[in-house]
Amino acid sequence: MNIEFSDRIKNLPPYLFAAIDAAKQAAKSRGMDIIDLGVGDPDLPTPVLIIDSLAAAAKDPKNHQYPSYIGMLSFREAVAKWYQRRFSISIDPEREALTLIGSKEGIGHIPLAFINPGDVVLVPDPGYPVYSVATTFAGGVVHTMPLTRANGFLPDLDGIPADVCT
Repeated sequence: MNIEFSDRIKNLPPYLFAAIDAAKQAAKSRGMDIIDLGVGDPDLPTPVLIIDSLAAAAKDPKNHQYPSYIGMLSFREAVAKWYQRRFSISIDPEREALTLIGSKEGIGHIPLAFINPGDVVLVPDPGYPVYSVATTFAGGVVHTMPLTRANGFLPDLDGIPADVCT
């Protein structure tokens, strides 16, 4: 049986972090000592307090079921308080705080709710590869925005072509 990948998969560029991993392995095999600035995996052990707390939570029967699909209200309220402290903005924990299992899940799925086929999406370059992948999966068109030293590594909003803005 011949199973082929979908056109969505075939049209994706190579995954940046796979290329970085291959380059790291090649450097290590040549005996190079590298400083890994890759995907952000922790290089220090998890603190014992966190491990013990996780183990205790795993033993508690109230945690032996799926949580609410919208996440725990107490967590979303804590997120709202953090936003208020950190950015001096108020968000509604009922409607504006979204509980996810990780950033990739949100970045990968949320575009499906907001991007229609053919919509142009502004993506920073360099940037997290999932921005472009999620746009492609949603049928959007990626317009990269170079982050340059000359612009303080911020997107040049005035440099967006007029046809992209319409």
